[in-house]
Amino acid sequence: MVARNREQLIHIAARLFLSKGYKYTSIEDVCVRSGISRSNLYYHFKSKEELLFAVVSFWGNRYESALEISLGQKEISARRRIESFIELLLQEIEARGNKGTCPFTAMYQQSPVDAKDVHDRIQQFFKVLHELINKLLEQGITNGEFRAGISASECAYLFVSALEGSLILAETMNDISIVRTTSDRFFKLLI
Repeated sequence: MVARNREQLIHIAARLFLSKGYKYTSIEDVCVRSGISRSNLYYHFKSKEELLFAVVSFWGNRYESALEISLGQKEISARRRIESFIELLLQEIEARGNKGTCPFTAMYQQSPVDAKDVHDRIQQFFKVLHELINKLLEQGITNGEFRAGISASECAYLFVSALEGSLILAETMNDISIVRTTSDRFFKLLI
């Protein structure tokens, strides 16, 4: 029950932070939406910032795990494994009504300036994302899927930047297909 309440609070807070914004979401909003008392929320999280850190950590762990699993699935093409990660992102964004773009950039921009733990966790996520995409691209270069001579590390940075930009544009334009188009064009650069 205790773990379930904690997880429920994280999920509710995540939805509220993305839909209303961190600044405009109160602890009371989270309690009302979850049906969990304020004292129970404070049992799990000492502050709203600690709740934000839990939200960011939840997403980070989820996406990092998905990419780490795909890294080991060498029987599937590198491109397909990266596309599977993108599909996971898109399914979650579509479930939110195409709101919230990338939770990490949204939470980074909305979090308090002095929220060092939150900023560090988001930075860690992007480092891990770059490393895992880099490894997938290296596998694709090694197996001949992508052309030789390209820098997997530079392409991984380009991919992450293009993905983040396409997520923002997709929400702004209310057109999730922008993310898929960006991904398709990125892979055309590699062959």
